[in-house]
Amino acid sequence: MAVFLLGLVLLADPAFGKIDRHVSPKQGIVSKYNVKRERLIDNNTTPLQVGNGNFAFNVDNTGMQTILPFNTLSSWAWHNDTLPTGKESLGDYHGVAMMTHGRNVSYDIPDPDLPGVSQWLISNPNRINLGRIGLRYQGATLPATKITNEVQELDLWNGIITSTFEVSGESVKVITQGDFESDAVTFHVESQLLASGDLEIELDFPYPPIHTTKYKYEVFAGVYDFPLNHTTSIVKNCKVNEAHIYHELQETNYFVNLRWPFNNPLSLNRVEPPGSNEATAHRYTLSAATKSRHRSNTIDFTAHFSPDKRTAALPSSIQKRNPKQWHQYWKEGGFVDLTSSSNPKADELQRRIILSQYHVRVNSAATGQSPQESGLMNNGWYGKFHMEMVVWHNAHWSTWGRQKYFDNIFPELYETLLPSSIARAKSMGWEGARWPKMTEINTGVSSPGGINGLLLWQQPHSMYLAELTYQASPRRATLKRWDSIISAAADYMASYAWKNESSGRYDLGPPSYGVTENTPPAETLNLAYEIAYWRYGLDVAREWKRRLGQRIPEKWTTVAENLAYPPQVDGLYAVYEGLNSSWWENPKLNGDPRSLIMLQGILPDTPAVDPDVALKTADKIKEVWTDDKIRGWGRPVLAINSARIGNPERAIYHMTAYDYWIFDDAGFAVRGGDGKLHTK
Repeated sequence: MAVFLLGLVLLADPAFGKIDRHVSPKQGIVSKYNVKRERLIDNNTTPLQVGNGNFAFNVDNTGMQTILPFNTLSSWAWHNDTLPTGKESLGDYHGVAMMTHGRNVSYDIPDPDLPGVSQWLISNPNRINLGRIGLRYQGATLPATKITNEVQELDLWNGIITSTFEVSGESVKVITQGDFESDAVTFHVESQLLASGDLEIELDFPYPPIHTTKYKYEVFAGVYDFPLNHTTSIVKNCKVNEAHIYHELQETNYFVNLRWPFNNPLSLNRVEPPGSNEATAHRYTLSAATKSRHRSNTIDFTAHFSPDKRTAALPSSIQKRNPKQWHQYWKEGGFVDLTSSSNPKADELQRRIILSQYHVRVNSAATGQSPQESGLMNNGWYGKFHMEMVVWHNAHWSTWGRQKYFDNIFPELYETLLPSSIARAKSMGWEGARWPKMTEINTGVSSPGGINGLLLWQQPHSMYLAELTYQASPRRATLKRWDSIISAAADYMASYAWKNESSGRYDLGPPSYGVTENTPPAETLNLAYEIAYWRYGLDVAREWKRRLGQRIPEKWTTVAENLAYPPQVDGLYAVYEGLNSSWWENPKLNGDPRSLIMLQGILPDTPAVDPDVALKTADKIKEVWTDDKIRGWGRPVLAINSARIGNPERAIYHMTAYDYWIFDDAGFAVRGGDGKLHTK
């Protein structure tokens, strides 16, 4: 049987060939996949973005947020809703007790007797939208009906969005750029409508709603319905080319620092008087100032968002350095070139690879924290990140050779969460540090959830990520920096494991949830993947101590070498202990058996996993986990497993099953693969 090999080439040096005298080979490949739009988008379309990983500005066809109120999100802007009223008190919440091997343990689960407090803890703090910047035409927000002949392009190599269109027959051009050095966006706008005064810049500031479950996912974060709940004001500045808007939302306050060139002055004005109860109460205009009775037909300005009042960089400074910063990024680390492949599916895979590299730099390069599931595009799960996802969302920085971005996140993330995680474990009667599930770095609270409180597989991640750090930098400084984190995690993992006197082995759970979150928690004992990952994590912790020349805690060794085995039924791995062979026909379980695939894929070799059994299990899963059932990140997991077991045909199939795994024009997954067959 012929095998179509995509010919993946990892390039450490950009000089691997020539496209022409002026364009580097990498640049030619990257630029081929620039995103181009020639029709107005709607609410169901993803925006284009500029940003730096800590901050992102999301745009519609105008290069701003004019016809759709897309978000301006950051890693630092958070807000707490008003506390529940009535008889419920935040201090009354202590979790929900569940019997755990003879004792009651309080887990982070919503308390049915405290529904308001439980929901508040789930949804707070929540990430806020810093504001909207768009275009205003003849005294009102520019409507889509006035826009024609729209053409937009995201230049991936340079990190520039260029948008051209006509408004009432007059041409408009907007160039949008982000900045790697500050949480800022800069604009260059050209149109005769600026000179006539018909076209202005519009800034508006929403307020976070009370985050009931209705606002678990916010495509457009914030609302404009509560103008009296927050205040905005222009802060006086003696400099003629600067202005500042101060936004105060109870405990959350920040500035929008504006700056423009001296020779092209702008005028900032408020649309409504302070204290207005109108939906437009916090709307401002920025327009070309009259100079010798004439207005310019261009506007250049920077909008810098910060907790502090600062002097923003000049537009020209950002416009000069932004492309250089993107060039440096594209030249760093690995690069996949599929241009020599004869496989007709290679081009689409190349497109996805290139666009994903752009997106992670914009959405997933924050300092000391992991991205939320939707990055900096919109809010999912109230803007919080998920600790079980930190490997998927961040390990790529290390494996692609962009270690500095990885090191910007770890181990600082774990260091920040360590005190609250130690307190969590202690309150539950265990030693060490129990990492949260759904959280943020401001509080470290593990948001209550029926699944959240019982999930296990985030616990060994710190060992996995520490090993990536050590591979990149095998120095004593690395060992010492991570030591307290790994020790606390291992102490918890050894303490959590319960010795089964009947088997003589150490069990995990119940109650527990595994990777797939689809098993009955009160019955879920010794999940196969979690058992294997527990063994891997404790083995890494022991090796860490050996490298440091320190004593290995006896409990770590006792538990690691006496953990229960990943359960088997008829020579195949089973999801958890106690199942019989009929589980393969149970749609609740066979609909998503990805955890068993992960035993021989993302998980490094461990004595807990028999490679032959894992291989046979993977073949069985191929029979039952059919295309119509595969969801989300299931396909990447299957591809990783296939590559690991030496089946490149299967790996390529899963990476190129485009009829089931749709990515839009901007390179974002449509539901991450919804299991449905899509035809063009």
